[in-house]
Amino acid sequence: MTFAESIKKARKSGMTDEQILAAMKKQNPKKEGFFRARENAGMSATAILDEITGEGKKEEVPPREELSPEMKTSIPIKPSEETKVWTRIFITLGLISMAALSLTVLYHTFFIPRLTPISPETITREVRIPRATPPLVKLYPEKDDIQRFAITVNEEYLLHLRRIAREEKEGELIRIIVEDQRETVRDPRVTDLEDFFNIFEIDYPDNFFEKIEKEFNLYLYTGETTGRLAFVTKFDKDMRDDVEWTIMRPWEDTMAEEFRNFFAFWDQQVSADREFSSTTHRGDMPISYPIRYQEGSGEMGIYYTIVEDRLLFATSLESIKIIIERYHNHD
Repeated sequence: MTFAESIKKARKSGMTDEQILAAMKKQNPKKEGFFRARENAGMSATAILDEITGEGKKEEVPPREELSPEMKTSIPIKPSEETKVWTRIFITLGLISMAALSLTVLYHTFFIPRLTPISPETITREVRIPRATPPLVKLYPEKDDIQRFAITVNEEYLLHLRRIAREEKEGELIRIIVEDQRETVRDPRVTDLEDFFNIFEIDYPDNFFEKIEKEFNLYLYTGETTGRLAFVTKFDKDMRDDVEWTIMRPWEDTMAEEFRNFFAFWDQQVSADREFSSTTHRGDMPISYPIRYQEGSGEMGIYYTIVEDRLLFATSLESIKIIIERYHNHD
């Protein structure tokens, strides 16, 4: 852009000739002699600019320095009203942003509590595994087995029993240990004979656990036919006659009915019309053991014997014989 064009554009923007001349002096300090000579000659700012643009009458002045091509021609243009408005807007937004940032910092400093870092904490909880009673009959590690499981509801007890009974085994005696983890139990424990009766909804004499211990061994014998359940529990040896004549013999009158749900679980039935009978089992043992029994309509029935300080109960003749032999051989 030439000097003339730059001066004309500055004039159109509203700048006075004095402002234009001052800007040119500032941008071209090396031409200070050129401007001073004309001012000393009495030339006005308008006359000087006109001389530069070639529009005014040239006045005689002392020898002077001529304008050089390197003289800057850019003259600051007075900003327009629109530019001023946008400038004010940007300044206002900047001030608002700074104020908002300052308020945020103050709010976080004085009103939001500082959070204390939480360090990971290891919680050690003692898990106690309940101990089961020692076997009350002889077990052979090379061919027998122990199945242990936990229950949180009664249905799990039944499901596990059915699963174990369906497993293919051959002549194996399996001891079943059940951990009670139901909500009603405060401390871990092994289920007892009372739990067994309650889960199968078996009614028992009122004085049953006054003479017979609740702790028991639950077994399942897997012979040639489907698995048969058996259990063994203890009592005080001096109360043997009491157990037989005040508990078990009177119970025989209603035992078939009270075990009805238990046998129904195995799809079996024991008729109350059949009376209890007696038999014995000796096998290779030097003595015979008496057995009281009530046969069912299917493969299962009620079989029990009382020997010394043990009550041995089973659901088939085959399984009660095995339990008797294992009891005889126990140390």
